[in-house]
Amino acid sequence: MLPKKPDEIVDRDEDWKILERFARPSPIGTPGSGVAALAGRRRTGKSYLLQRFADATGGFYFEARLEETLAEAQERFREELITYDPSRAAELSALSVAAHGTWDRLLKIAMDATFSKSEGIRIPPFVIDEFPYLLRDTPHLQSIVKSVYDTRSFRRGEIGKPGIRVGYYDRLIEGRMLLCGSAMSVIHELGHGSRPLFGRLTFQLTVDPFDHVDVARFWGIEDRRVAFTLFAALGGAPGYRDPLMERTGLPVPQTMEELDAWLTEALLRPQPRFFTEAEIDRLLHEDPRITDKDIYRQAMKAISEGNATLTKIGGAIGRAKDETDGIVARLVAMRYVDEWRDLLRPRDYLFRLNDPIVRFHHAVVESCMRDVARGATTPDDAWRDAQQRFRSQVIGPVFEQIATWSAFRLLYNRTDLGSDGWALVPDPANRTTHEVDYIGLAHNTSGRPKGSTITVIGETKATERPRGLKDLERLRHIRALLAKDHKAENAVLAIFSMHGFSEHLRQAAKEAPDEIALFDLDDVYSYREPSF
Repeated sequence: MLPKKPDEIVDRDEDWKILERFARPSPIGTPGSGVAALAGRRRTGKSYLLQRFADATGGFYFEARLEETLAEAQERFREELITYDPSRAAELSALSVAAHGTWDRLLKIAMDATFSKSEGIRIPPFVIDEFPYLLRDTPHLQSIVKSVYDTRSFRRGEIGKPGIRVGYYDRLIEGRMLLCGSAMSVIHELGHGSRPLFGRLTFQLTVDPFDHVDVARFWGIEDRRVAFTLFAALGGAPGYRDPLMERTGLPVPQTMEELDAWLTEALLRPQPRFFTEAEIDRLLHEDPRITDKDIYRQAMKAISEGNATLTKIGGAIGRAKDETDGIVARLVAMRYVDEWRDLLRPRDYLFRLNDPIVRFHHAVVESCMRDVARGATTPDDAWRDAQQRFRSQVIGPVFEQIATWSAFRLLYNRTDLGSDGWALVPDPANRTTHEVDYIGLAHNTSGRPKGSTITVIGETKATERPRGLKDLERLRHIRALLAKDHKAENAVLAIFSMHGFSEHLRQAAKEAPDEIALFDLDDVYSYREPSF
């Protein structure tokens, strides 16, 4: 019987179900190996999830290390596999590390060892975490894994005839192999058409950071403003909690005053080394193919400063557009930058920082770190001085992000809502362009420059004042502009505000409930209540 997800794992219900299905025998009884890939940026909890799954199913878990040589990695693999299955000690001890054919023999033994522990509908998995690190010294390791899978051409118990082999093997190998890594672009490319594992992966799963609701639950913070502000600074990676709690020596903040002190201690102290700067270095080390890390730092800094197109980013870092395209594409693949496509003009897109630590570093830390390190100011004063930048460059974009995440669930019962996104709306008469934070389209339509059916037009505001009738008039004006080229005259006007609404706007919403929808921070959290 397959185990239930342990109670200590927050969220991850769907991820656990996918792993459970992978650990079952083929429903049609076909023998052979299954191979799957799992990616997730650093500190998202993917290793924690896989370790718990391997423990719960009796599998074998091995984590590669960036600093290890080929011989060191194989030696440790051998030792850990002997600990897992002592009956194979003699076979494993006879292997020479860093020799030709060592990896293919180690993989075969690991698959045999895990498969031999199968019980009923449970096949214990063989997990290789941080698989991209092993590719540095053994680029053909993907081909070895491919050969494990391809032994399906043999029958169970059949030994290949002399001279007949599938890749590295002459018999059927059974079991379940999970390949995992923080170098997301490397893991995602495992299944591409030009790669050995194309067409052979059972699934490719990405373990995402927690959303704002699960962050509140994971940290145990009930005050939504405190939970949101922490989420804005750190994002949803659960792996930040324990090291930063140890760094500060403070309890989990429950008030805004406690949070100010906590963030100052966690992120603005010069010693030990500035956390955000060290973390960016570590994030870039996750992809072993990145050699010139400085150019990627420059590109992220350029985007943080508002350079949102390839031309502007290239100008800021002094690189041609073609070269800039490759740099930015890698950052997008690594999930540190988002590519925002205009819903109504899909050919138009902008780039924005996605990684919270990178965003916080450029908005807050970098501008004051030298003065703090030199003693020209204190971390407390630096944090007070950075509040305006924090609100505009961090709080504002993150509130827009969680509001648009929540919008679909808050609005789909209210109107016909099939897809959503953002858009730029030209206003020729006023010689300007309006950036619309949220556009919703009906089920029977798609985004295009003309002829879409628009059912929602929304904006998000995190500024520290209640939103009023001017915001409503702006949305009505944008709706009129859109109605010239689209079916938008009946679109719901949605306003998301972190700090509430004026009485006049609330009254207008009461008088026109079919036209106006107002959502505050509580609404953005309550679309899916956390259970503490």
